Amino acid sequence: MRDQEQSRATGASRDRRHEALANRLDELSRRDVERVLERAIQIQAQRHSSDSLTAEQVKGIARELGLDDAVVDRAIREELRRPSQDEGEGRLVPERLVESAVIDGTPEEVAKNIATWMEREEGLQAVARLPDGIRWEPDTRLITSTRLVFGSAGTKALRQLPEVVHHQRPVTADEQLVELVVGTGRIKATAWGLGGGVTALGLAAGAFTAAVVPGGSDLLQFLSAAVPGLAAGATSLLLTARVWTRSVRRGMRRALDGIAHPELYRRSSRWRRRARRDDRSPFQRLVDEVVDAIEEVFD
Repeated sequence: MRDQEQSRATGASRDRRHEALANRLDELSRRDVERVLERAIQIQAQRHSSDSLTAEQVKGIARELGLDDAVVDRAIREELRRPSQDEGEGRLVPERLVESAVIDGTPEEVAKNIATWMEREEGLQAVARLPDGIRWEPDTRLITSTRLVFGSAGTKALRQLPEVVHHQRPVTADEQLVELVVGTGRIKATAWGLGGGVTALGLAAGAFTAAVVPGGSDLLQFLSAAVPGLAAGATSLLLTARVWTRSVRRGMRRALDGIAHPELYRRSSRWRRRARRDDRSPFQRLVDEVVDAIEEVFD
């Protein structure tokens, strides 16, 4: 009886605090309210040891602020579907390229689709497990390189990079957030190397012209050859960085599309079927292999 009375008293006290808080928020402008709530969420989030919060943890924080779960679910979905922000946005080449998508399926189904696509279509191999994903590197075996020569549903852009990392986090029981992250160190090194090389040739041509061609101003002779070289070097740097970055980003989006809709990519779908054949009879497996061979001919 005493516990019930204490519980009712605690509930009444909480309701009064919420009402008082609501009244105070009513006195603020909408912008001020948003700032207060954003700051409160930041403070509450700092109490968690992890660098990232799960959807349930976000909902728990929102409940403490009196927000309805349905509103939070909608906000989470809208935020996850926003375009990803690259690290170092605004530079010639960001530090990292990030692409993400919300994919239907259980965690196990989505994880299998990711592994199938990365191994069979991108020619990558898993090298390390992360708390919420896997780190992939190019599979340099001859059999993999030979297989990719005969076709792939991927763009092969991811295979040109030292590593690709994927993260998988649940949104709901049947929806998973899949994020692909790649570093751009090789892109930047190649772009600067090519641009620097062309620039060096231009400067060398200018110095050679000024030293060998008789008459006239040595400075003007130097600039007449060096300036075009500088312009060509800058253009090479910019084009290499931009074109390669766009190619990798397109490859990341293709990978996410293939993971989300494997049925639209026949080769990936075929490998998924093969992975489920262990429980079939030898005769049925033989029939499936013959069908696959015929499909390979007409692909």
